[in-house]
Amino acid sequence: MKRTLIFVVLLAALAGGWVWLDRQPAAAGAVDSSAERKVLYYQSPMHPWIKSDKPGKCPICGMNMVPIYADATTGTGLTLNADSVEVAHIQTAPVTRQTISRTIRVAGRIRSESGSPGFRFTVYDHDLAWLKPGQTVELSSSSFPGKIFHAVIQPGDWTSPRTNQLAASSGIVIGANLSGTATQDSPALEGAYAEGSIAVQTSESLAVPRRAVLAANGQPLVYVAVGNHYEPRQVTLGPVGDDFAAVVSGLHEGEWVVTSGNLTIDAEAQISRAAKP
Repeated sequence: MKRTLIFVVLLAALAGGWVWLDRQPAAAGAVDSSAERKVLYYQSPMHPWIKSDKPGKCPICGMNMVPIYADATTGTGLTLNADSVEVAHIQTAPVTRQTISRTIRVAGRIRSESGSPGFRFTVYDHDLAWLKPGQTVELSSSSFPGKIFHAVIQPGDWTSPRTNQLAASSGIVIGANLSGTATQDSPALEGAYAEGSIAVQTSESLAVPRRAVLAANGQPLVYVAVGNHYEPRQVTLGPVGDDFAAVVSGLHEGEWVVTSGNLTIDAEAQISRAAKP
């Protein structure tokens, strides 16, 4: 009879609260050969702090205690069998090279300066690196329902005047000249509040899905899948887009990272490490 490592249900529920979009096949797992494996202890699947040196039932929930094997807790990361991979709903995706796309949301007002109608908006520090002159801002205003206007970002002094390093906004105001039909409506648009979106992208780079990245003590971390072993790997990220994050170091093209179930893997790996003598 196959023995299986059952993950902590509460942690699995937390992991399930994330929204995953891709549906990659689960990584293949090794088949148990329990007769040849050393059991370290038995643990309750619902209450992982309940441990025993022999089989039995959890005194809290009444479920059968499950074995924790020595080869599942040695080294870093976590080694799982096929059943455990299925229970944790683990999904993976390859590290690839691609452009990183992002949609930046801004807000401001329509103003005329030097006779030219324009849209002026404030930029956050983490968005500033994405912007450059010549990009198009798509505008909408509640004052003109159903209408879409366009403006083109103009050159200027984009140095942050901010002195408070904890402030979210850089205080940088960027100007974008209205174009097309917006110039015809500029007298009526004067002073109107408007919201804009700017579609931007980087050049091609190494990238992983955003949902593959966890934060470990403030540092980006991914789990790399090698067969049925899941190894934690700290990475250095570049620009982070809507769906993908650029990787500066820590990964190689063609490696596979966990995109679903990584929170559960991380929690179980920590429990396994804490259980070691």
